Amino acid sequence: MLCRTPVVGYATCSAAIRDTDLRESTPRLRLPALGVCGDEDGSTPPDVVRETTEMIPGARFALIRGAGHLPCVEKPDETAAEIAAFWA
Repeated sequence: MLCRTPVVGYATCSAAIRDTDLRESTPRLRLPALGVCGDEDGSTPPDVVRETTEMIPGARFALIRGAGHLPCVEKPDETAAEIAAFWA
């Protein structure tokens, strides 16, 4: 799928993500939230995910050991367990 993605589209989307500042709107969220991150994620480091999660009142942060950017693919059982515990 990545190989079929147009380079311009991917680059533009990446730039939009890079340039988006959610520090003002994120703390206004009022919903159950779970921030999940792999401890080896180089593109969205755990500290960034943790800090973002902490902006949401009552949110919970889960760190998946031995996973990178896609913990749901790399460690599906551990990720599913975190989500199940969150919803419980």
